[in-house]
Amino acid sequence: MTTKSSQDCSVAIGVNCFIRHNYHDHATVTMYSHLMSRASKIIVNDNCNSVENGQKHSGKGFMIRFPTELHMVLSIAENDGFDDIVSWQAHGRCFFVRKPREFVDKILSSYFGQSKIASFQRQLSMYGFLRLTQGPDRGCYYHELFLKHKLYLCQDITRTGVNGNVVKRRVDPKTEPDFYSMPFVAPDPELPEYLLRFIKKEEPNEPNNGEGSSNITF
Repeated sequence: MTTKSSQDCSVAIGVNCFIRHNYHDHATVTMYSHLMSRASKIIVNDNCNSVENGQKHSGKGFMIRFPTELHMVLSIAENDGFDDIVSWQAHGRCFFVRKPREFVDKILSSYFGQSKIASFQRQLSMYGFLRLTQGPDRGCYYHELFLKHKLYLCQDITRTGVNGNVVKRRVDPKTEPDFYSMPFVAPDPELPEYLLRFIKKEEPNEPNNGEGSSNITF
């Protein structure tokens, strides 16, 4: 009886425990509106000593978090001509690893310090990225705050963490977003000159000196 009951429970979990896609469109957010929103949060939480959204400090400057690093790598791939390995989809709402073996050999080791694509996929899961299973974006990964041209939104992607004992849930394909029915993500309008001067002034002057996870150079 106990065995049968346990099996029924596991089957029920397997059938009913789906990952549901609940997509919110952030493509209309601009850097200006994002800066204003974050500035108001900083004022409200001025007495809080914790580092916002899990961003880690290195001894000099900031470490680059995984979503930001990934976004930058996609830009580098597009600019340097290896977007045949990994790239954004045309709408700018998800990305696709087109050549997994070359991605591991040429990109994971160089930019992420990893040697297995499974480690990369775990990182994606820890930050809430989901994989699409059907349509023209099949096999792509997305996060509603991970959009082409909008690197600054990566600051709001939080690490959710993964418990090794949690059963891997199936994705409900009926709730997957159709990105081709949405407007393509467009570059932001230029920021006002006074904001550009402010951002430039706030940039850290000291290099990272190799601390942190990123191997990206500027």
